[in-house]
Amino acid sequence: MGYPHFAPTLLWNLPLPSELGIKKPANIFAFSLDDQFLLTLHEDQGGILWSVTATSSPRKLEFGRDDSDSKQPIKAASLDSNDGLVIAFGLAYPAKYYSIPKDSTILEAERRVLPAANDVKVSRDGKIVAFTTGTAVEIWDAYTYQRVKVLVRNVEVQSPLEKVALSENNEYAAAVDSEGRFFVWGMEKDFFKVSRNKEVGIDIGEGWIPTSIGLSERVFVIAIMKKRDTSNQDSWMQMLWGYKYDGPDISLYSEGYPSCALACTAPSAVFSASLTPEGHLRGYDTAFWRLFSTDQGASKKGKVVSCETSGSSKMFAAARTNGRVAVWRLYTEDADPNEPYPG
Repeated sequence: MGYPHFAPTLLWNLPLPSELGIKKPANIFAFSLDDQFLLTLHEDQGGILWSVTATSSPRKLEFGRDDSDSKQPIKAASLDSNDGLVIAFGLAYPAKYYSIPKDSTILEAERRVLPAANDVKVSRDGKIVAFTTGTAVEIWDAYTYQRVKVLVRNVEVQSPLEKVALSENNEYAAAVDSEGRFFVWGMEKDFFKVSRNKEVGIDIGEGWIPTSIGLSERVFVIAIMKKRDTSNQDSWMQMLWGYKYDGPDISLYSEGYPSCALACTAPSAVFSASLTPEGHLRGYDTAFWRLFSTDQGASKKGKVVSCETSGSSKMFAAARTNGRVAVWRLYTEDADPNEPYPG
């Protein structure tokens, strides 16, 4: 293992409750800020609110019949600290804010004017929300839902921004565009930097898809995937950029994940996790040194199809083709996922 504060523990591995009437596997995950709840979205069949500690039964949440936007493919979702859910539907439709009901099953859309976005992230302290709105990152207040800042790119080519990330203390925001360039802004400082990707030789526009990104005070990490090739297997790579490096930009590099079905970068940018088709969970640092490994939750019944690391980087969830959802705690309970590794 190497690092004693990593202790991956399978909390539960459950089938979709038949009484809820949801059969499609989860394709979107949203953890609550305190890691007590997990919301899974199942395409057009609504969502399920799970208690991570299994202290209450899973609860179905449905979109209203007159909510036409909910029929659109969901790109991303994030839970805030006000029992609310923000869903991004891509650049063709505005994002929407839903109140999570306490007694009913209907997700109630509130009349908030939000931007169309490819991705949405609530900060780890619950104070701000970041949206990727095509050519910019918009920062919104998470209580009033008013826009407070717009972060723009100083580049000629305006490829759509895809994924967005916020550092732990909200000092920096980062995004990746559809061509694979990284952008980092200082939220209060006069800081802006864009990566030069020619040395890496990876063009996300040529079939690579950004799936998750992480941001620390010095490093930007992203997991990317390329659909199945002639070997009938998806390719997964990690790209890392030390954006605080002052010299020539030699800190941007990429490396392929060991054979896996899924990979996911932690928001803290400290580690990433991968899953085999059967669900064997592996964790790596940014240099691909093995940090943790567990076969708990693995099974040949149903292949893994989606995964997510919580905003705290302490929890990890995955879904299978047969509908089962599994949740692991990755750290010892008193560990800080943002602390650098010893040694």
